[in-house]
Parts: sequence; C-alpha cells; structure tokens
Amino acid sequence: MEAIRINPEEFKLINFINYYNDNYEELLSDFPNYVSRICLIDKDYMDVVTFDEDYEELENAHDYESLLLNEEYALHFVIGRTDENLESVEFIDGETKSLKNYVDDIYEESSIKDIGDLNLDLNHLVGLLLDFEDNEIVISVVNFEHGGELSMPRIIEVDDCGDLEETIRALVNRFTA
Repeated sequence: MEAIRINPEEFKLINFINYYNDNYEELLSDFPNYVSRICLIDKDYMDVVTFDEDYEELENAHDYESLLLNEEYALHFVIGRTDENLESVEFIDGETKSLKNYVDDIYEESSIKDIGDLNLDLNHLVGLLLDFEDNEIVISVVNFEHGGELSMPRIIEVDDCGDLEETIRALVNRFTA
C-alpha cells in the first residue's frame, strides 16, 4: 500500500490517538506495555524506543502530537493482529477478516484472499507508522515484530497489504476532515 500523505490540518491526530488509547486493550491484552502503547520510533534508525523513561513526560494525546509534528519521533500504533491458527486478522475496532472462510471464488464480506507482505505466521502485529515530512503526516503500514521479550521489537514497512488495504484506508479515513 502506498503511503498516505495528509495535511496535518486534515487529519484529526488527537482524535486518532484518543481512539487508540480507548480501544487497544482488548486487542493487545496478551502483550506487554512496551508493545501495546503508542510506540515512539527513532527517526534516524527507525528503531522502536522501549525505555520507559522516554515515555514518562507523555501524559496525553497533545504530547504525542507535539513529538510527531516537531519531527522528534515517528509514532507507531498497532491496529491489528494476525492469528496463525485461525488464519485471520483482528483489527482494533473489533472487525475480523478471515483467510479461510471461502469456497472457490465465493467470499463472505469478512473473508479475504491475500494479506500481501504482512506476516501471518507467529501472530504478528499490523501497525500504522505516522511520520512527519515535508509538512505532511505520512502514514505507512508496517509489520510489527514484537520480539516476544527475547529480542527488541522492530517495524518493517510493507509495500503490499493485499485485501486489507481497503480496511486500513477506511480506518484512516475515519479521522480525516
């Protein structure tokens, strides 16, 4: 999926951050805080910042907005998780897309054929990376490898998210003016 570029005045970033904070717990209850919170991303190396000290001063959505718009950090939000056993992707809004509920070429509305470059194995997380460049918010889809407490989490930008592109764009469009 090509990155979405939006003028900051057209994207309701504060609303998006508040929506995330109000809805991530059910989706990410199995994961530690350094995975489920809004993650700061070092813009030079695109590394996930995991030290709690870096988050101590962040009290509300305006603090995160300031970090992004001042180009101090990019922000990462987990918007979905894949489930290898169920061959499905569950999103932060509760919607689930299944990869195996189809017969031949007949699909139900909640079924998809292809998740593109997103990982289905090992119960990966689907994320949105928000960056600020050239006076625009740039939104990209990423695989978020949480590390399983054995290694550092990392993000990998994906070019193709298959049939999930429409669902992801619809989520982003909910917060555009």
